[in-house]
Amino acid sequence: MRLILLSILALAACGPPLPPPRPLGSAGAEPGDNVECRDERTTGTNMARSVCLTKDQIDENHRAAQDWQKHPRNDVTNNK
Repeated sequence: MRLILLSILALAACGPPLPPPRPLGSAGAEPGDNVECRDERTTGTNMARSVCLTKDQIDENHRAAQDWQKHPRNDVTNNK
């Protein structure tokens, strides 16, 4: 019984390799969209992850960042 399981496992391991995982943000992109991918590192780490965004998403993020700089929230929390 173990020999059969080991044989099946060995045959499955020798099969064709799986395709690489798709980067985040690429699943909803239309075929005609310009998708730009880059590696981003989280602050405080050296580990990078691939982030793919369309030109429209990049422009919206840029606009939101500028809007936040012009009108930052003044949320004062009373931590007593």
